[in-house]
Amino acid sequence: MRTLTLAIAGTLLLPACKKTSDGQMAVCLNEVAGNEAEEVRTQDVPPDVWFGVILKNYNARTKELQRPTKDCSNKGLEIEDEELALCVLDDNPAEELPPRPLDPEEDLLLTPGAEGGQALVWIRTEYFEDGYAKGPIALAEWTKRGIAVRALGPLYAHPNKIRMRMEPMDKGKVLVVESNVCEPETKKCRRVMRLLPLIGYRFEERPLVDAQTGDCLGPATFDLFKETEFELEDGHLRKFQLTRSFDFTDGNVSLTEHVKIEDFDPKNPEAPPDVFRNAHIERPMHLDNRGVATGEGLWERMLTEHGSVSIEQKKAAEEKAKAEAAEGGGGAGEEEDPEDDGDEG
Repeated sequence: MRTLTLAIAGTLLLPACKKTSDGQMAVCLNEVAGNEAEEVRTQDVPPDVWFGVILKNYNARTKELQRPTKDCSNKGLEIEDEELALCVLDDNPAEELPPRPLDPEEDLLLTPGAEGGQALVWIRTEYFEDGYAKGPIALAEWTKRGIAVRALGPLYAHPNKIRMRMEPMDKGKVLVVESNVCEPETKKCRRVMRLLPLIGYRFEERPLVDAQTGDCLGPATFDLFKETEFELEDGHLRKFQLTRSFDFTDGNVSLTEHVKIEDFDPKNPEAPPDVFRNAHIERPMHLDNRGVATGEGLWERMLTEHGSVSIEQKKAAEEKAKAEAAEGGGGAGEEEDPEDDGDEG
């Protein structure tokens, strides 16, 4: 884990935005006429129109895109801030696949917005060996005269069973992206959530930072379920399971983490597991000039504290606690319930 302290500048400077007929600002505006007007009115816009609205230098005849990719505001996909890139990018990124013409079936994802007449539109222009993809994402709105892009930015995510939506965060909004990431060897999949705050008119990559120290905790990306296991010194297997859930009510964003630890006897697979620990914590999240700020997570701490404790050591500690409680009249040595540790935070 990187221990970089971040202080990121505020809203990126945008090219001059345009006002639509309703007086609102648009990052990009595409007015249509003739046969395209009916398609806009019915909100049945062909992929080539979306490609032309959101991408700069797209050739509808050849389906080719001039590289490097730039969106309609002339912004690229790469992170320009070196300190931010050091925090959120993988140390060993997957290789990018060779570029190809855009495919309307494969490269365009359109999700209707909660507000009528709006949609989230992601165009995947780059693909990688690990299955991830990258490209501009836009919050678009149908107007009387065409399509207005209200917000824009780069999105790097896995397209497998992806879902996108806008949620409130503090006094603003955040783009929430969920998708499945599967391991090629085991075929096991995990659900991953990614947060992209809307800063002004841009969806921006912001790091996850420690609320107290400002240290970088990596990208604002979260496994919603995770499990791993260790072999203990006495031969038992200890399984760790993590479940995460988010609450965005009224912009007060909170992440709840629950960790369950169970011990299994591989020599007796039919026997029920022993519950070693059951713990949960709530992590409020806020957006500030450093990034998405939150408290310490539960998963890494539980792995560190309990990843190598054997069952015999646990039983010995419990017996010692009982003995001390008996000698002292049951005061400070009261036995801890292993079924539920409550809030570990």
